[in-house]
Amino acid sequence: MENDNYFYYFGYASNLKTSILEQRTGSKIENYIQGRLLDYGFRFNKKNPDGSARANIISSESEDVFGVVYEIDLKYKDLLLKTEPGYRLIEVTVETGQGNVMAFTFVSDADDEDIYPDKEYLNSILSGAKDHKLPQEYTDFIRSLAI
Repeated sequence: MENDNYFYYFGYASNLKTSILEQRTGSKIENYIQGRLLDYGFRFNKKNPDGSARANIISSESEDVFGVVYEIDLKYKDLLLKTEPGYRLIEVTVETGQGNVMAFTFVSDADDEDIYPDKEYLNSILSGAKDHKLPQEYTDFIRSLAI
């Protein structure tokens, strides 16, 4: 996974579903690998205009976030950013089976409480997690946050 015409993106929520990410960027994504972001925690703490929750990550020394590192053509980077209003891209170090990778991921400063994802959004996250064989214990944790 190394090419100057591409950037690495760490997806941890609905973008775990490769088909959703491809639809959002308009590109075919062929190179990806499972990854783990150390010292961050997964949360549903960003409120949608309809009141439902969106996923987010927060700094947390005692937690890790599992996801997927995608290799995406640089020409789609700005388009990807536009698909996630209220989030900003940060660069993080992601642990993979092929070593550490510097990747961009989305984060929001929102910290809303007592909000929950709608069923379709949650199912897209869980489906992507299953597609990429994320640990069952981790997907159970995500499911528990949605109740």
